[in-house]
Amino acid sequence: MSMNLDSETPVTYGSWYKYGVAFLSVEMLIAIAVSAYSLYMTFHGLGGFPGKH
Repeated sequence: MSMNLDSETPVTYGSWYKYGVAFLSVEMLIAIAVSAYSLYMTFHGLGGFPGKH
């Protein structure tokens, strides 16, 4: 449980909440990894239009 910023009543989340947060965290890590790989390929000259290497 966490506290709402506007009042002192505790906020309760559904049973799915922790799985939703975990799923979004995994998606963020995948997006960061893809971005890092893309930057690696760009800075090492490995990218480009297919067939134009």
